[in-house]
Amino acid sequence: MSVRKFFQQLRQSSRPDEATDVVLNWNRGANQVFGPVTRYYLDVFEKYDGGSRQLDKEKLIKALNQLDLYPTKSQVYNMIKSASECSRRETGDYVTFGEFCVFASILKENYNQVSAYYHPKDCIHLESRPGSPSRRAICSVISNFEVFLGGSCNPTTWRQDIAIPLLKQYSLTYYNPQVEEWGPDLIEIEDQAKQIAQLLMFVIDNTTRSVASLVEAAYFAGSSRPLVLIIKGLPSEVDGEKLTEKELEDLDRGHAYLCDLVERQWTPIFENLETALHCTAKVLNQQVPIWDLDLNDGAQPVKHPHVRVDSQIINIKETFREYDTENTGKIPLSDALLAIRSITGKELSFPAYNKIVQSCAESGERNSFDFNEFCCLVTEYKHYEPSNWLTKLLKNVQTWLYQMPRTVEESVEPKRDVFLGGSCNKSQWREDIAIPILRKNGLSYFNPQLQHWNLRYMPLEVQAKENAQYLLFVISDESRAAASMVEVSHYIGKRRIVYLCAQNLKDGVEIYGEKLTPRAVKDYNRGRCYLTDLASRQGVPIFEDIKETVEALVERIKEDRKNERRQEED
Repeated sequence: MSVRKFFQQLRQSSRPDEATDVVLNWNRGANQVFGPVTRYYLDVFEKYDGGSRQLDKEKLIKALNQLDLYPTKSQVYNMIKSASECSRRETGDYVTFGEFCVFASILKENYNQVSAYYHPKDCIHLESRPGSPSRRAICSVISNFEVFLGGSCNPTTWRQDIAIPLLKQYSLTYYNPQVEEWGPDLIEIEDQAKQIAQLLMFVIDNTTRSVASLVEAAYFAGSSRPLVLIIKGLPSEVDGEKLTEKELEDLDRGHAYLCDLVERQWTPIFENLETALHCTAKVLNQQVPIWDLDLNDGAQPVKHPHVRVDSQIINIKETFREYDTENTGKIPLSDALLAIRSITGKELSFPAYNKIVQSCAESGERNSFDFNEFCCLVTEYKHYEPSNWLTKLLKNVQTWLYQMPRTVEESVEPKRDVFLGGSCNKSQWREDIAIPILRKNGLSYFNPQLQHWNLRYMPLEVQAKENAQYLLFVISDESRAAASMVEVSHYIGKRRIVYLCAQNLKDGVEIYGEKLTPRAVKDYNRGRCYLTDLASRQGVPIFEDIKETVEALVERIKEDRKNERRQEED
């Protein structure tokens, strides 16, 4: 912000406020509107709720987009689940207006500030990263082309039926890796083709398991390669084999991990192939960055994917409970004001407090608030600033200083030596092998295994991986490990220090008491094959024995620390 612009804002802020009849707003819509902020949010909310006073996932995304807010799928999931838990709803995946106000306010605050979070324009492309080969320097008999058509193969026909005809219309060249019979010897040729391509398109179809495609897409997202990803959903059956509920849960977790990792690069994910192809043409022909694609292009953009959206509403709920001493689900207005002060830290009086009390006395209406209404009041109060010109001056100075260039603050989360990633299920490799060895050598670790895991833990795990210096992943022979393979592949792409233990599934293996078919074993082992090939190309140590993997990692850490001490002494 320029100095001139700053003082222009300062002069504007010193003018008298245009009075807002808060009482009339407050009486509208069951105590939901307390001023201009909640009035605006309610207008947007009612545009999409259809009179139901609820927004499901799809409507929530549309309403937030109307406010120029673009959350990730993971953020939307956390909004709905945290709201449901705070309101103690046993069923119904939706948010109420008050909850919508809180989430919109959280996102607005982060969007309006100069964020210290990662932005894709700051990423280092693959060819310029230390230790990685330049795509242009690769010696190959494959001709140069623009789009690599990756993803689901046989028996899908999306390449010939849709992708290739449209790419020809846009005068874009392509490479089609689909063959009648795939073999490991084709990995080298496909790798050359992916390195040459200007843009990688991956289609995760709903007729195959696409495990290898999940692994590859995650790797290229981590490598900051231009990626257009289309996910069409989960298959109900593959090659005539009906998938069990447990297998669908495993695959769904893999899809969720991939979506979250890709969207954390500010990259939109598509459901429609034709739309994705139109966007591909715009990216290549008009040199538009993928993260700049918007709703007008048919893309669902994402912004500020690292913002945690659930912590504030949980804090609001805990404060509400403290003042709801009789557990009635309501608190009086006088207590609501005290509760808001404890949340915001503002020593202020809400400007319409006396008017609202008087209005309640005259009309005989109640002056208590349920949690939904309290969320609305908190949202309005957070944005309220008194008309005192000195207070506004200080507020503008704080904003100006915040917007000045600054370094990224270090995370307050605890640092760990090792993140213990990979297969969970009923496996005890962490407790029986890894943790005892790490403790014996005085190394700290993060164990993500939980008895009851759900997608709400995904952002916490991402933070834990970011705060760990070394990543240990075990892909065991007693789990499908779709999500784990996606995870490790992504961090190999990010050039993190990874130690990998990969075990192939054996014929006749049982998982969750279900015997895997030969086709399923082949599909999941193909994913392992692609993963180990990616790892070996990037110099990642690969083992088959878990104990050997952990011991090798410990020796690496000891050697690294010894070298660090030598450098300090020099």
